[in-house]
Amino acid sequence: MSIEDIMSCMFGLRKFETETYFKVVNKGTITVNDLVDDFNKDRSTIQRALQNLAIAGLIYRDQKNIKNGGYYYIYRAAPFEEVKETTKASVKKWADSMVDWIDELKAD
Repeated sequence: MSIEDIMSCMFGLRKFETETYFKVVNKGTITVNDLVDDFNKDRSTIQRALQNLAIAGLIYRDQKNIKNGGYYYIYRAAPFEEVKETTKASVKKWADSMVDWIDELKAD
């Protein structure tokens, strides 16, 4: 079992999405085009992964304006230590609820 497996379970993410999160953690900030190059995947696949990570609160998106018009987005990861603490709290809450459920079981 790995942290990626646990995060996938707790945040409802796919393996590729957790890989994307850790790529952003290691890079600091990154663009969609950078991720397309790094993973050799379609832009839409990368954007979908980033969107799901943003919904989970693991990725933040900042808009950068281009001087002559237009804009692009820079992505940054939620700090890993915070994500680790959130993941631990989620696992603990789940485990506590399972213990409570087991305690309430009755042999019929």
